[in-house]
Amino acid sequence: MKILQEKSECCNAKIIRFGGKRRQCVACAKTWRVHPAKRGRKAKRRQTIYLTHVLNHGLAVKHLALHSRLSTGAIYKRFAKNLESKLKQKCYLRFRGKKLILIIDAEWQYFRGRLWTIYLLAIKSVGTQSVTIADPLLKQGKENVADWEKIVDTLPIVVRKRIYAMVSDGIRGIEGLAARHCWILQRCHFHLLSTLQKMRGKRATTIGRLTREKIYSLTRAAINEIDERRFCIICRQLARLAERDECPKKMRMTVREFLRHRADFRSYLNYPKLLLPKTTNVMESVNSFIRRRARTANTPKSWHKWAIAAIRFKSKFACK
Repeated sequence: MKILQEKSECCNAKIIRFGGKRRQCVACAKTWRVHPAKRGRKAKRRQTIYLTHVLNHGLAVKHLALHSRLSTGAIYKRFAKNLESKLKQKCYLRFRGKKLILIIDAEWQYFRGRLWTIYLLAIKSVGTQSVTIADPLLKQGKENVADWEKIVDTLPIVVRKRIYAMVSDGIRGIEGLAARHCWILQRCHFHLLSTLQKMRGKRATTIGRLTREKIYSLTRAAINEIDERRFCIICRQLARLAERDECPKKMRMTVREFLRHRADFRSYLNYPKLLLPKTTNVMESVNSFIRRRARTANTPKSWHKWAIAAIRFKSKFACK
């Protein structure tokens, strides 16, 4: 059998031993170390005080130089090194309990005319009042179910098998994602009511104001109604009100969407033992927390870095 020996990178010639840990090229007599040492002085222990002040207390990086002997440029340089070291650390997520609930949401932003979206996943154990946030993922384009499918597949199989339900807003096609994984879907009440709230009308002279107000109040009563017979009556009333001429087109579409997926809005009543959250408000809090910390980001890469660092510094949020 022909033995293939490693050749030198400089001349592609034969390599011979040149001491204990060095090798030599027979063509140009160049030597090198087998395990080269790291150049420069040894790294000291990284300080996290800059990250703590900026990410936990909401201070700007330039404000740290006001109470320091270092210059603003030195503060920025040290903060950047601390941020990079924080991102290089491996993140381990542990979830207690046999039954888990997945809460998803996304945050989007434009950079140089292109839309970028950060996808956020939170996992909550049944019976607890806190959620653990995974590292956000960045994708170009609008939020869609195809990207959510790829992101959910990145979760460990052990975690995915313990997920029983998913809480999400009204993104198109999310029911298919839940059905493929055999998860219970709970749609967000806040997004539904906030959409109707914008169309209620603030003035008394608004066309169809009474109809709009009636639709809003009936929808709010429907998602909280325990009696199934009373719920069916309210749904029929909503269907009749949505067909009136004074009902706006967008409100009519919202009511029809609610009636089409009304079972998903009442999963928390159909499965009381899971204690499903009715809204994705915890993810709105996460989005607001990231938005305040990453307000100076001007590229998608820096936005993603700030989001990961902010989540790792505060990986748990309250979700009642």
